[in-house]
Amino acid sequence: MDDTDRALLQTLTRDGRRSVSDLAADLGVSRATVQNRIARMVDRGTIAKFTVELGPDDEEAVISAFCLLKLVANDTRPTVAALRKITGTGDIHSLSGSFDMIVEIRTHSLRKLDEILDDIRRVPDVAETVSSLRLANVSR
Repeated sequence: MDDTDRALLQTLTRDGRRSVSDLAADLGVSRATVQNRIARMVDRGTIAKFTVELGPDDEEAVISAFCLLKLVANDTRPTVAALRKITGTGDIHSLSGSFDMIVEIRTHSLRKLDEILDDIRRVPDVAETVSSLRLANVSR
């Protein structure tokens, strides 16, 4: 990966909808170069997925929470696989410190959030959970 790839990734991270023409102009390379570099990064797994971030108006209708997990097993792969199957779970991150993982949850009702948390607690190797609702993004 060179400086052009890093600049391309940085731009796509901020705005994944930028046109290939705009990206090429910003980077000072051809459209074909941008297309080839994106394809290569997807093939290598550098770019894992393209996604949509909801705007503030849509976020108002969504309940978002974080669930910290303590696990009893060292191998987290079965836990991650089980968590991914639970509708409403989003990003899953490993952690250092008192907890082993954090799971983002997005749903449209408190009742459904409670059901998702129950499903998470039933996953084998989950020993303890602590959950918090996301209130406001204060970084914007």
